[in-house]
Amino acid sequence: MEEDLKKLGVDYSTLTSVYEQFEGTRHIIQYANDEYSFSLSKTFKPVVRCFGITNRCEDGKFIFFADYDKIYKKIMLQNLDNLLKRFPNCFDNFYIVRTGEEEVTEAGDVVGSYHVINFVKHTKDLINLFLQSCDVDEHFKEIPQKTAHKTHVLRISNKFYEVDGKTIKEEPKFLHVYPSHKFVLSGRECSNAHYKLFQALWGNPTKISHKFDDYKKIEFHKYLTPNKTTDKKIKIVCPQCKNKNWDYTGIQNYYSCSQCGFSRGF
Repeated sequence: MEEDLKKLGVDYSTLTSVYEQFEGTRHIIQYANDEYSFSLSKTFKPVVRCFGITNRCEDGKFIFFADYDKIYKKIMLQNLDNLLKRFPNCFDNFYIVRTGEEEVTEAGDVVGSYHVINFVKHTKDLINLFLQSCDVDEHFKEIPQKTAHKTHVLRISNKFYEVDGKTIKEEPKFLHVYPSHKFVLSGRECSNAHYKLFQALWGNPTKISHKFDDYKKIEFHKYLTPNKTTDKKIKIVCPQCKNKNWDYTGIQNYYSCSQCGFSRGF
């Protein structure tokens, strides 16, 4: 907080009292010296934790993950149809999981957030090529380049506050396979480890005869969202009339008192 005071032109060494208080996600700090008193509050996003799995297989290959946020379901399904047409014999049936409640628009379109999984194994280059044909979140496409684990990750648990364990978003729910009216079999090797975990989480929804490898290990990933400042307020007591709510004029480090009209910069 010393840096915040420096921006206001206040010498931290002149302060005669400093008071800090935490109220839930708010951090309130009050400062005072012989001439002025300051109240500064910051609001933080609480730390949110969840758990997911990566798409890396034990032999260094990868399976197809796609993360769709707030999308028309029909557009997502069109994406999957296009993949099947553009890349024949590269996919078995897709498995679709919803990560939030679906909504229906006035026009009757279903909107939701989804995870799509395909258990057929590919090289990383092919996985990236597949994703370029999909309307997934751009951040999801960039995750392997921006993280140490260098993989795509899908959430499998609920989201919860680390401070008290309170759930803020339920765990994903299995919807259906796609296409749902027929089996699509590429004849390619599929990840046994990922499929076994899928069964453990959501049961055995189909009797699709995938061609599985013999590997059993899977990578789990722990998400930890750091604190971020969402709101920052500074209050300064007017030295003339002691009004505690000066108005910020929009000019850097310049305040005016709405009660007596006194104004000055800091």
